Amino acid sequence: MEQCQTPLTKRGYERHERILEAAGEVFAEQGYAGASINEIVRRSGGSLGTVYKFFGNKLGLFEAYFQKTTCTLFSQFHADEFWTDNLQDSLTKFGREMQALMFQPNALLIYRLVLNDNSGDQADVQRIFLENGPQKITRVLSNYLRNQSKKHDFQIEDYDLAAYQFIEMIKGPMYFKALFGHSVCQQEREQALAQATRIFLKGIMPC
Repeated sequence: MEQCQTPLTKRGYERHERILEAAGEVFAEQGYAGASINEIVRRSGGSLGTVYKFFGNKLGLFEAYFQKTTCTLFSQFHADEFWTDNLQDSLTKFGREMQALMFQPNALLIYRLVLNDNSGDQADVQRIFLENGPQKITRVLSNYLRNQSKKHDFQIEDYDLAAYQFIEMIKGPMYFKALFGHSVCQQEREQALAQATRIFLKGIMPC
């Protein structure tokens, strides 16, 4: 990615945020490949020079937008009060909040955007998505499990893999239903979450 500058003034910061907001709209509507920097500039009221100064290029703009989005969405999981020593309660709370995020229309839209991208930046777009989405949230749960292992004799060989497996279980086949445009009711989510938590805990706790 090209070198970009961080805004140092309040006015610069506000301009920076308007560009990101406009970029989110355009990426959602047109996909990454079809997104026009000129259209983002038009909507944000800035200039091409400002976009390139702050973000370097379109890929840098997409990365900044996606980083900001996931940091906002995942911020609750970094709060000390979110996690407790009660494994079942913490996993259930985490799972319920993750389901709420995963099934949001905007989240599904971003996933489709990445899957359907056929631009020359495809590999980087996928990398940005993986690093700032699935991998980031997997590390959050992995760190919690690793910290709890000091108090429990977990049967876990790979904490990152265990966290990934739990997240996949709470998604279940419902996620594909949602991606294909079908509605998923709260009862389905709760059933999947309860069963996933029960199976997961049974699998990691000592016999």
